[in-house]
Amino acid sequence: MPHTNPNRAGLDLDDHQTEALQEIYEGMLLNRRKMCAVASCGSGKTLVEIAAVSASQAAKEELGINGGRKDIILTEGRGVVAGIRRQFDALGIETGIWSGGKKELEPPIIVAGVHALQMAIKRKKLHQALPEGAIDLCVVDEVDRFLTEPRGKIIDALNPRITAGFTATEAWPDGRHISDRFGPVVHRLPLVEAMEKGVNVVPDLCLYQAEILESDLKLRKDDYDPAILQAAWKHAELHLSIPEVYRHLIPQHRRKECPTLVYVPSRELVHTSVATLQSQLEDVSVAGLTGDDTTHAVHTAMNAFLDGELQILVLCEIGGRGMNLENAKFLIDAYPTKSLNKLEQRHGRVLRKIRPGSTLHKKGWRKKGAIIAQIIPKAGQYRPALFTDIVGGWQELQRVRGAVEREEGGGAIEGDLIAEVRQRIELKKPPLHLQLVERIDTLEGLQRDLHEIGEDGFFRIPKRYVQKIYGQVNE
Repeated sequence: MPHTNPNRAGLDLDDHQTEALQEIYEGMLLNRRKMCAVASCGSGKTLVEIAAVSASQAAKEELGINGGRKDIILTEGRGVVAGIRRQFDALGIETGIWSGGKKELEPPIIVAGVHALQMAIKRKKLHQALPEGAIDLCVVDEVDRFLTEPRGKIIDALNPRITAGFTATEAWPDGRHISDRFGPVVHRLPLVEAMEKGVNVVPDLCLYQAEILESDLKLRKDDYDPAILQAAWKHAELHLSIPEVYRHLIPQHRRKECPTLVYVPSRELVHTSVATLQSQLEDVSVAGLTGDDTTHAVHTAMNAFLDGELQILVLCEIGGRGMNLENAKFLIDAYPTKSLNKLEQRHGRVLRKIRPGSTLHKKGWRKKGAIIAQIIPKAGQYRPALFTDIVGGWQELQRVRGAVEREEGGGAIEGDLIAEVRQRIELKKPPLHLQLVERIDTLEGLQRDLHEIGEDGFFRIPKRYVQKIYGQVNE
């Protein structure tokens, strides 16, 4: 990785990362001002982004044209901004930050959050902070999140000389594609190919089905209505099922070495799930994060998770993208969705390998496999998206696993943790019984049974309905 300081050691990129950087460079040789790279979650896109910015800085240093010019990495979410900046810091590269109330713009590299820039544009103060023509390279992290008109205008306002977008999910369900706004895709590494190459781990998948009919969940904008999903999961007492899944799959003596991420649909369910996990699993440490948490709280929880002090981290939408928690080995996904994009981003949190030489590697963390447990509603005509949909089906997942294990000489990993989990699944059926939720259709029954209303304008509720709801009462 190029560095502006020739006396400071750089970082060797992996082959797939070098290839991505090379193809972006070749795109610039074709006089392209905008281009994109698409690579699987956990493939180390952030390091490629840092490498691109470092190359820009090194080139300007050599040409003597740095001055007041800047390179910027633009992303969304305070946790993601903090995570990217942390990786710069680990490499000894100074950066400024513009996010979460902080505005440090003196360094030549800025890590910025989209909301801070949106507010600056709204107040017409963007160019006071970053003068026109000051941005040479704008790296757009999770570029598919910038396809809306307001966010696209941020890039237009920055007017960088070169724009490079990075993401794992390149298209929206409605057909919009990152190339529509941010130039052609010059590099692509799909998840299946990444798993075959050993860039990502191959997970074991375990499915649990709640007795909630999927047809009872309503759709809004091509996904489940969040309010109805939360209500259904609350009635199902989902928070009681999550500890059961955890206990069933992870042996008690291995819990300290199996960092776990849990996804639920709402802030309320985050808090409820954390309280239940803490009360039922006294041998592990549990915390939760929501969009209401401060930047400091996010930093503290992420650092504790990476240090092994925190074994379970419960998240909602805040953890769906950009959180680099590479040591996570187990994911309980209790947040059903129709969106393959959301699912791939979420599941990508545990598909990341731990780079040799990284801080986590030096701390003793190793990972060659992972476990994904999905808790989904009972499917009828339709069903929520599953991990197998991302990789092309169950048979394709088994084929990739077999190919990788043959290449690596077997499926045993870090003290056979995953092998032990597989054996537990195969030897006994899950003792789990998610709480049933019976559809409340009393009103529909009343409407079918009532034929006319009394002369006084009131109707009498049939006795069987009164007994069903309230027990024995006077008619």
